[in-house]
Amino acid sequence: MRLGRHMPTNSKPVKAAQIARQIGCDAIQIFASNPTAWRPPADDPATCLAFAQAAQDLQLDPVVLHAPYLINLGTLDSTIWEKSVALLSWTLQRGAQLGASYVVFHTGSHRGAGVEAGIARVAEGIARILPQTPPEVMLLLENDVGAGNSLGHNFEQLAAILSLLPQYKERLGICLDTAHLWGAGYDIAYELTTLQMLQTFEETIGLERLKVIHLNDTKMALGSHRDVHARLGEGIIGSIGLSTLLSDQRLNHVTVLLETPIKTDEQDKEDWIHDAGQIAKARSFMRDQPGFPAPLQL
Repeated sequence: MRLGRHMPTNSKPVKAAQIARQIGCDAIQIFASNPTAWRPPADDPATCLAFAQAAQDLQLDPVVLHAPYLINLGTLDSTIWEKSVALLSWTLQRGAQLGASYVVFHTGSHRGAGVEAGIARVAEGIARILPQTPPEVMLLLENDVGAGNSLGHNFEQLAAILSLLPQYKERLGICLDTAHLWGAGYDIAYELTTLQMLQTFEETIGLERLKVIHLNDTKMALGSHRDVHARLGEGIIGSIGLSTLLSDQRLNHVTVLLETPIKTDEQDKEDWIHDAGQIAKARSFMRDQPGFPAPLQL
């Protein structure tokens, strides 16, 4: 099991990779473009190559890209759908340039058209995207909290999308966000309930399709359908269920990535020493996992 975090790049992706390694990561997630904009940045092969080389040298593996939040493959609005197809295609192509193994995206919202129509639309979009994008980059569907008309908040909906695309089994997987699980009503605060969740996932989708876990706590109530992340130890999910999840030997192949808020000082500068403590806390949850290299000196 690999462990990392989502790193802000501030247009300095190589520096972000170096900091990630310094705080104890052996994997990394970044945005390849502005997460709240449709227009991707211009091509920059030199910067992409420099980041890919830095990640390789620092043994940050895998590299994961999070796709922009605007993408909505579940909509029947043709304009938004076409823009979503184009942007997600671009993200997968940029992923290959950055040395990424995975691109994670939110399946979106059916906007009142109904779950069945939304799921069909997502599958249609993926079927159009994958043939024209690099085969070495896997696309991961992320679970949702289930607010409004959003898709993918339960395992059945995710399984339904995958079932429509059997020809792309090697290119499609799942990313589970722990705060989203909680918001959608999956109780992962206790050992028994966490194991029950994993069993349900195994029976509905198959644990071999789970590739990435976004590790987040939350202060929102169970089943609140609210997506608010909290640092480890500062939310209500707690350590028992998260430890159960991260120490399950069936998930040895999974990469765990923190998306917890980064503490900042009075000058709004990231407190990476504090964040190294978050990485260490996450590693402590992997009580039955093999050993990992110690963090480098900050």
